[in-house]
Amino acid sequence: MLPLTPEQLKWFVEHAGLIVAAPFLAGFLIIMGLRASKTLSMTVSIGAVLYGLIHSIAIFQAFATKTYPHPFYQQNIDWFVSSAFTLSVGVLSDNLASLMLIVVTAVSLLVQIYTHGYMREDVGYSRFYAYLSLFTGSMLGLVVSTNLFEMFMFWELVGVCSYFLIGFWWYKESAARACMKAFVVNRIGDFGFLMGILMLLVCTKDYWAGGVVLGFVGENLTDIGSVIHRAAEGGSLTAGMLLTIGVVMLMGPMAKSAQFPLHVWLPDAMEGPTPISALIHAATMVAAGVYLVARAYPIWLTTDGQAGVALHYVCYVGAITAFMAATIAMSQYDIKRVLAWSTCSQLGYMFVGLGAGAFTGGFFHLFNHAFFKAMLFLCSGAVIHGLHGEQDIRQMGGLRSKMPLTHFCFLVGTLAISGFPLFSGFFSKDEIISAAMGRDPFIGWLMMATAGMTAFYMFRLYFMTFTGDYRGNAHPHESPAAMTWPLLALSIPSMLTGYLGFNFENLSKAFAGAGGEHGAPTHFASFVFGPGGPHYEGADLKMMGISILFALTGFILAYLMYLSRTVHVNKSFAEAQDGWKAMLYNISLNKWYIDDIYFGLVDRVFLPFYKSIWNFVDMFVVEGVVNGAGLVTMSFGEVFKYMQNGRGQYYALVIFAAVAGIAWLAYLLPNH
Repeated sequence: MLPLTPEQLKWFVEHAGLIVAAPFLAGFLIIMGLRASKTLSMTVSIGAVLYGLIHSIAIFQAFATKTYPHPFYQQNIDWFVSSAFTLSVGVLSDNLASLMLIVVTAVSLLVQIYTHGYMREDVGYSRFYAYLSLFTGSMLGLVVSTNLFEMFMFWELVGVCSYFLIGFWWYKESAARACMKAFVVNRIGDFGFLMGILMLLVCTKDYWAGGVVLGFVGENLTDIGSVIHRAAEGGSLTAGMLLTIGVVMLMGPMAKSAQFPLHVWLPDAMEGPTPISALIHAATMVAAGVYLVARAYPIWLTTDGQAGVALHYVCYVGAITAFMAATIAMSQYDIKRVLAWSTCSQLGYMFVGLGAGAFTGGFFHLFNHAFFKAMLFLCSGAVIHGLHGEQDIRQMGGLRSKMPLTHFCFLVGTLAISGFPLFSGFFSKDEIISAAMGRDPFIGWLMMATAGMTAFYMFRLYFMTFTGDYRGNAHPHESPAAMTWPLLALSIPSMLTGYLGFNFENLSKAFAGAGGEHGAPTHFASFVFGPGGPHYEGADLKMMGISILFALTGFILAYLMYLSRTVHVNKSFAEAQDGWKAMLYNISLNKWYIDDIYFGLVDRVFLPFYKSIWNFVDMFVVEGVVNGAGLVTMSFGEVFKYMQNGRGQYYALVIFAAVAGIAWLAYLLPNH
């Protein structure tokens, strides 16, 4: 804990906006002139996020110790004012935001320190630090947003910064394609997010009086959950409308957090430098979607605050994503792409947790995952750096002795993500699986199978990279201290943060046969809880044991296939020419052919359809109107030019004809 007085802690809570301003200022200074000095660029960028981490810890301390007397603090200024409603921007400090602030600033700080060792020879060193600062500031702004309108603005900034970072090495065609793909896919999700916001605003605009329009929290029933309930009672929001809003708005989190079927951008995002891969996949961009669902949770409930169809939809989307990504990761050979598909799978777990009603479980897994996944990605960067750019795990092996610190940290991360006991991932993953079993046994067993596959592909990656004999041509070496110390720092929360969400009293009750559904509170669940209040689940020894058994099975299979090599299942699948083995292997290797389906639809359906529309609209409608107007004008000109020939007798004839014509028309028209 920081040695601060209550008055000082209050100041930190009420000035959380400085956490956002600091990295934005750092990025601005680097762009405006500090980029000429690598040292100044690095110092300013790291200093800004270090300040943010200290400030975030102070906010957490104020709420954890209840030094700050209120459950939240928000300050807003008007952005758009009309007679119907007012849109605001501001800063929100509460329990949920304080934890997320720590995650973002801590991971970003270690990534930026690591960047100094990884990117110091790159000509774009200072530019990369500027992008990192802007990216971190955008995510921090999203975290402290007081309402959906403001969150959408920072949501878009996160997307723009990710475009710059994924395509940082723009001269590589693969990087240029990857950043464009990420941008386009996220625009699809963002369109749904924006439509959901507008639909919610239309249905609830008359119920925000005295609070912040579209605000997450508020007094006097002006928080988002209470407003939805009052709008339903007033008849302006029906259950069907809320379901539609929830499903449409979920497109945003589905794209940002790489959920099926908008997940296709995430593996290609590996084309960016490894530090940004770690930041995107751990604490920032992909976490934004999960954070939005957690922050605006009542949108996916029923009008009376109960779990409904929309929450089931969240759960099923997460389950499909988790299982699909795990099956794909089992056949990949690029070290970063294996971890990318792993991220996709773990994000699915988080959605399952939130969708199954385990609010604290889903957010707890986000908290734990940020640390061990950042460490795993930074370890992969250390391996690539030590092997001079090699990313194919078939060209690795035997790195345990050559890179001992990287090996230790990678093993810790592998154990954590595989859900082995005593490591952080074990505690949050088991809570999600137990909740899924209670919601839908099919999803529960699917998550069990996914847990086994996670252990298999992660230990496959570990064994092929660090054990056996070295199979490549480089000269492996350990990375410099600027790259290894962040790994060691991240290994500590990867081992210990799980205990924040576990109460050993629940374990003793379970052994005594009194576990039940209502357990003793945990530190994490007591601090972060859903709209309905804290929900404490007792330890389920049966689910815990089955989960460990599945993870152990995955480990044993990986050990037999890639370390002892006494089983050759993967070889038989990879070498199969036809039959069900070849089919399953090709589905995994080709990522379920989803990219092929999308590009096939684009090339054979969408582009031809748009071309036909263009042909009709541009060539027939637009050109038809323009050419028709010209033809009519030319025709009239051809006719009227004979009236201007300079002959008086001809003019008299025209006048006589006109008078005769008018008289004839007057004769035909009825008398009035």
